[in-house]
Amino acid sequence: MGKVKKGVKCSINGCNNLAIKSLSKDELSKGGLKVLSEGRRAYLCDTHYKLWKKGAKKSKELERIRYGL
Repeated sequence: MGKVKKGVKCSINGCNNLAIKSLSKDELSKGGLKVLSEGRRAYLCDTHYKLWKKGAKKSKELERIRYGL
């Protein structure tokens, strides 16, 4: 059983919601969110995960274009 199923809180400053996803800090930086916790993993609630997906989508698209798919 992972930390998300155990009920860990969201890692974003000022958010007290329960996390639904776990991401590495490197992946999280692509989306432009700032993390409160220390360690290798960051935990995101539903609303912050949606914000991360929108930001990461743009950066992933730019990487695909740069490397020529």
